[in-house]
Amino acid sequence: MSWITGRGFGLRLPEQGAATVVTEDARALERAAAEGLVGPETLVFAPSGCEAPGAAAVVPYEGSLVEPGAEAEFGEDFFLQIQAYSIAGFLVLLGPTALRLTDQEDVEAFLADADAALAEGSWPDVLTNPAVQFADVAAAGGAAPVDGPRLRLYVDSEGARVGKLGPVLSEAGESRAPAGVGPGRLPVDAALQQEVAGRTWLGRYHAAVQALQSLRARGHQGCEVSGFGLRFNSRLDTGAQAPDLALPEAPVLLRSGETYFVYEPVGGRVFEAGAEAALTLERALVQPEASEAGTAWAQARTFLERGPAAAGAAA
Repeated sequence: MSWITGRGFGLRLPEQGAATVVTEDARALERAAAEGLVGPETLVFAPSGCEAPGAAAVVPYEGSLVEPGAEAEFGEDFFLQIQAYSIAGFLVLLGPTALRLTDQEDVEAFLADADAALAEGSWPDVLTNPAVQFADVAAAGGAAPVDGPRLRLYVDSEGARVGKLGPVLSEAGESRAPAGVGPGRLPVDAALQQEVAGRTWLGRYHAAVQALQSLRARGHQGCEVSGFGLRFNSRLDTGAQAPDLALPEAPVLLRSGETYFVYEPVGGRVFEAGAEAALTLERALVQPEASEAGTAWAQARTFLERGPAAAGAAA
């Protein structure tokens, strides 16, 4: 799903071409290959009948990977739905689904859900569904440090771009754009774009959504997330300016009943933690200047350094 989300999740980027190329246009794919955008490690998704000599593989599909309301069919038994964010919550999702922000209404609905999660700890059911992926997270304030032309490209008659939202990077006869070019802006007016940019905690929100999806896939429903509507230690700050909310790649602390979990956003791993270690970790995230000693603090530091703590991985 890296092409949909813009997250690499440890994927090694190729030296030549993009890791993944998606196209709905056979002629555009031919031009992209001629420009060096398709390399020997590139996975290409293209309509049936398209060829990409020199690519690692070509995965044929029917339908669309970008248009809201459409569906992409891979073979006879895998289907990916593409839905606009604002209406997805009213639909019955039958399988893997990509949520896109396509217009003002979508972005307003997304921000309303994010604000409710921050203030009240309430989470939209559709977004925490493990079968759902949020498209182009970087454009919506999420952390996607490797997003760019080396990770993913969408190729059409206008040229190549990073995902569906990115600006055109190259056209036939032009050289490839720099690797640092990002995924572009949301299709909304400047005022709403500024509202997204002003919520500096959105990166943390996206990480929390990933954590909730991971635990929900393991059978844990209705989990609480530290920093969103509550702290497990009620004396700690829950405001939008809390230090941990500005750290999208820091561990996310969750609670399901009496059981605590730690989610590591960079690798997408979940660990179970003891209550004492979890509360110590929470303090370390919210009050990074604190200094303590003891086993719980040592375990909390292990989590902060993104290593597998002694508590072990969640089942």
